[in-house]
Amino acid sequence: MNAEWVVITGASRGIGFAAASKILETGGRVVAAARDINKLKEAFSFCDADAVKLISWDFSDPDKVQGFADKVLEETGHVRGLVYCAGTQLTLPLSMSKPDLARKIFDVNTFSAMEAVRCFSKKNIASPEGASFVLISSLSAREGALGKSLYGASKGALEGFLPAAAAELAQRNIRLNCIAPGLVKTDMSAEFLDRMTSEQRAKLESAYPLGFGNPEDVAAMIEWLLSHASRWVTGQTYVMDGGHSITA
Repeated sequence: MNAEWVVITGASRGIGFAAASKILETGGRVVAAARDINKLKEAFSFCDADAVKLISWDFSDPDKVQGFADKVLEETGHVRGLVYCAGTQLTLPLSMSKPDLARKIFDVNTFSAMEAVRCFSKKNIASPEGASFVLISSLSAREGALGKSLYGASKGALEGFLPAAAAELAQRNIRLNCIAPGLVKTDMSAEFLDRMTSEQRAKLESAYPLGFGNPEDVAAMIEWLLSHASRWVTGQTYVMDGGHSITA
């Protein structure tokens, strides 16, 4: 990993933090963004100030993503990577899934992600030597899970966006790929698991032959997709689910 900057949204915890840590370990530099600046400062207190820049930003408004990209450009110059990990999850019956809730979920999970790809792919921001962008989808876009219709739809839209966007960006030597994890042990998934009985949780975990994932498992794939080792890969969605799909 070279010393050019990689932008990671949702970097204060979970997959975003694990990805940032992996990049820093391999000698890269990270722009870490999340809503809560105090959580960012706490998470990255171990870092050299020259290796990481912390930016407080709320990705619930897609119209403000250009402002975020402008701020990154001002502070770092060109970037060689973007990892969009910001997101929100909601478990809600279909009967209660009204348009205003759908818009809130899509704004963060889908529209701001698409806007980030658009903004950071501009010639004045993306490295002229090429760049790699990674979006985080979810297994929820591919399987039926009670209460996950809005969340799954927001992630499925990202996967629908991927092929055409990747085809356009390839002309500018920018690669765009997606990762669709199954259940990864994060603060977000803990909220979901905590509502289960011990029997329900045991049944769910038994459906994962390799067990639930850790953020570091996904971070390793992110690091590969950002690296030169994946230079011939674009427009792909990688399912990471500990074998869950093959047990269905």
